[in-house]
Amino acid sequence: MINIWGVRFRIHPLLTIVLLLSAVTGHFIEIITLFGIVVIHELGHITAAKHFGWRMREVRLTPFGGVAVTDEAGSVPAREEAVVAVSGPLMNVLMIGFAYGLEAAGVWTEAWMHYWVRANMTLLLFNLIPVMPLDGGKLLQSLFSLAVPYHRTLRVTVMVSLLASAAMLGTALSRFGSGGIELNLAMIASFLLYSNWYEWKTLPYRFIRFLMRRNARVEDWMRRGVMARPILVKHKDKLPAVVTKLLRERLHIVLVMDERGQLLTVLPEQYCTTHYLEKKKDSAVADLFM
Repeated sequence: MINIWGVRFRIHPLLTIVLLLSAVTGHFIEIITLFGIVVIHELGHITAAKHFGWRMREVRLTPFGGVAVTDEAGSVPAREEAVVAVSGPLMNVLMIGFAYGLEAAGVWTEAWMHYWVRANMTLLLFNLIPVMPLDGGKLLQSLFSLAVPYHRTLRVTVMVSLLASAAMLGTALSRFGSGGIELNLAMIASFLLYSNWYEWKTLPYRFIRFLMRRNARVEDWMRRGVMARPILVKHKDKLPAVVTKLLRERLHIVLVMDERGQLLTVLPEQYCTTHYLEKKKDSAVADLFM
């Protein structure tokens, strides 16, 4: 484990094995170069995250790239998440320009410049695949949450990522009988599949965290006089019918209707989320005012 700019970089045991094997097989320079590119890529994420005041727990370095771990997901503006997501690939673009500049100045050879550019382009394009937990997946999730309730955003993006990962693994395995298995693709797909399975299993906890940290933003919206968007529910509906309709970037009020469509009352969204978080998930909306 190493520490850079106050952030722990935890090296996965598999990556340690890859580094040792590269030394034995004579490819240590190439692997350590890729390792350095991944670290610089992650420093792009860290720089943007620290600019917004995020708390960075650690960066996990694996044979498939780096994963920045933060507690801020879902509790910050989608714009911030999008900027942090693209900051890593932006570092790859800057490194490509850096390589061309050094080659033009005669500092780097053409062969080394091409290797550096190819490595950065590979990492850049791979990370922009719209699959969680890659940068492209995080960017897609941030943009999706602007128009779709956050609960549905989590479910749809993780489910799509699971299916895409499974399809990627299936593609790799399908080549087994016709020229050999695509080992690299199979390993990457397996890693993505496991990551998204874990995301799916922990989705309820992520949504609860979103609700717990939402009040600060709601209070800020109310101070600024932001117009609230109504959520229509029936008085017999349970509280999940309210909280699962919350848009990430909108303030809401809850319009409670009777069976004839007549307005019974208007509730602030935080009144519903508070009761939901107090383990009263099975309560009907009517229980909050009757």
